[in-house]
Amino acid sequence: MILVIGGRSKIGSALIGDLVARGEAVRALVRSGEGASSLPDGVQAVAGDLADVESLASAVSGVDRVFLLCGPTENEVQFNRNAIDVAKHAGIGLLVRSSIIGSDPGSQATFVRDHGICDAYLEQSGVPHAIVRPNLFMQNVPDSTVPSIDADGNFYANAGDARITMVDTRDVAAVAATVLTDPGHGGRSYDVTGPEALSYHDVAAKLSGAMGRKITYIDAPDDAVGGALKGFGLPEWMAGALVDLYQDYRSSGSDGYAAQVTDTVERLTGRRARTLDELLAERQAAAAN
Repeated sequence: MILVIGGRSKIGSALIGDLVARGEAVRALVRSGEGASSLPDGVQAVAGDLADVESLASAVSGVDRVFLLCGPTENEVQFNRNAIDVAKHAGIGLLVRSSIIGSDPGSQATFVRDHGICDAYLEQSGVPHAIVRPNLFMQNVPDSTVPSIDADGNFYANAGDARITMVDTRDVAAVAATVLTDPGHGGRSYDVTGPEALSYHDVAAKLSGAMGRKITYIDAPDDAVGGALKGFGLPEWMAGALVDLYQDYRSSGSDGYAAQVTDTVERLTGRRARTLDELLAERQAAAAN
């Protein structure tokens, strides 16, 4: 049986669907009171929380593989350590952790640093493991960028001219499903990217084509972006973490680590990675129905 931690995330929900389609027995960690109403038929729900070690120990009982995705939180490092420690004590056969591309314990970017610390902890834990390191999620464009476009067709970010190989969360899930179910992935780390490196100027051009009007990306100062994010209700730490992530993209340049294209999706799943154009067309078609 496979335990999915983070099953409410875009990656986690797609992963559960992929695993069920493969005929795997799946258990999903849910918070108390959430229930299993949104889970596919046959998926077992177990109440628990990454902050509660006892609930994690109960959740892994009878499980041989674990997928671990912790959503963004100030306590990300401790929460991941909790799950890894429980997996080690339980003798889990394989733990697959969702990280971030470029993860580095010495990074100045909060998400990159915290994921780097967690990756290192897992690698040193002795738990059989694999690490999936996706780039920035492509779904952020329709889900966050599009709603932020103002009446003049402008949207703002502090990405400069950085190029990013954004990846569809469903492709990340498909890679994770392969790693969890096919042999030979223990001890491996996989950078998961989309098929093309895009600047936000490129994103604006694609949005212009998809939306049928001129969309423009405005490169904004870090302080202005941080203030706007807090104005939208994000906690101060989250706003700061998003700002310093884009600072990191920006400082790496147009051909930096975030601009690198990997063949991971096609190599592990046998299907090419989705493009942003395809995602935007899919969302348009869904909205028209």
